[in-house]
Amino acid sequence: MNRRLLPRMAQSKRAILVRRDGRLSGFSLIELMIAVGIGLFLLAGMLAIVFTLRNSFTTQDNVSRVQESQRFALTVLDTTVRATGYFTNPTTTTVTTALPAAATANPDGTKFAVAQVITGTAGTSPASDTLNVRFQTANNDGLMDCLGDTNTSGSPVVWSNSFAVDATNHQLTCAISVNGGAPGTPSILVDNVSSMTVLYGVDTDGDGSVDTYMPFASVASTMTVLSVKISIVFMDLVNSTPTSAKLLPALVHTISLMNVP
Repeated sequence: MNRRLLPRMAQSKRAILVRRDGRLSGFSLIELMIAVGIGLFLLAGMLAIVFTLRNSFTTQDNVSRVQESQRFALTVLDTTVRATGYFTNPTTTTVTTALPAAATANPDGTKFAVAQVITGTAGTSPASDTLNVRFQTANNDGLMDCLGDTNTSGSPVVWSNSFAVDATNHQLTCAISVNGGAPGTPSILVDNVSSMTVLYGVDTDGDGSVDTYMPFASVASTMTVLSVKISIVFMDLVNSTPTSAKLLPALVHTISLMNVP
């Protein structure tokens, strides 16, 4: 072989190897598209996880809010209604002197008569039922009204507690009247309330036990009422939409009147 051709052949072989190495070190268009597709797929998966976690957090938060509202509403109603008819120093005071006739009407238009401790109205949709209860407290006895206030006036006070549902804003409210005077502005207890229904446990035969539950319009005498059954319907914050409100099953709670005359 001609020795002059050897250097040229060696150079040609190195060039071929360089070209082959160059092809092996790069990416073809198809490989690049596959890599981009895989990356987008992984990104979509990560975004799906983020959205799922966010929706799960929102759902849990809404459920917790409703449950907390339900617990608070029942606690306030139970504490307030159980005190119905209470008055201080029963050894020297009678119910007629401790709880005289109210001078002004309750927010729902009803008015307490002498010794009457409970009253209300039967609402017609979309209005809910209303409930008014009253009791007397002594100075610093720790008894609270529906807003959580105690008597620090220095003398006995009669509190009338008026419960109602604001159908426009979906709120359970309570207004306080002091010593039969004009009721104050209703205060919001909880939000997301659709309706409230109140049934009255009546002793129809005078044996000291509840015989039947009926709406207020059917109660012949509030002196025969021994308990109330309250049903509150809350809005479903999880499944409701701006155009379609969903409701949760009614929350039913029965409260005995511990101090009825």
